[in-house]
Amino acid sequence: GIILHQRPNIRLSEPKHLSAQETYEVAKEYFDETLPHAQGFLKLAGSAYADKMSKHAAFLFHQATEHAYSALLLTLTSYNPSTHRLPALRGFSEGLDQRLVDVWPSDTKEHKQWFTKLADAYVKARYSKHYKISEEALEWLNDRITHLHTVVDQICTEHLTKLEQAAKTDE
Repeated sequence: GIILHQRPNIRLSEPKHLSAQETYEVAKEYFDETLPHAQGFLKLAGSAYADKMSKHAAFLFHQATEHAYSALLLTLTSYNPSTHRLPALRGFSEGLDQRLVDVWPSDTKEHKQWFTKLADAYVKARYSKHYKISEEALEWLNDRITHLHTVVDQICTEHLTKLEQAAKTDE
């Protein structure tokens, strides 16, 4: 690519800080846009699971998880890294709020394997004829992702309340 800052005829605008009201509005817009997407994927995953379409369910569970983390990251930071890798999104998110750590118990070997199966589903559930996931794993994932959505909703709602209060006191 071309290094823009070394080109004399290109002028980049200076970054500016948002007001408290603008910060709230941006965060609220991200939340209102992205969490319903996550919830839609979770609903579709449940339908695929009920119809015994395990590979489709696994992929849709991945999307429900990815979009939940995106909703959290965008709402809290206005930034979402360009990745579909759930371990990375999980790490970024857990660094923002400790309540997310308990969403994915790793007390058993199965739980660790099932999260890995979920993370692999983005590619393997769609393209590999060898990808398999058990009914037990899908049930566990449904429970964990539903819990993730609840926790993300709670964290984001609390954050939006604080931003809204700051915007009101800033008037």
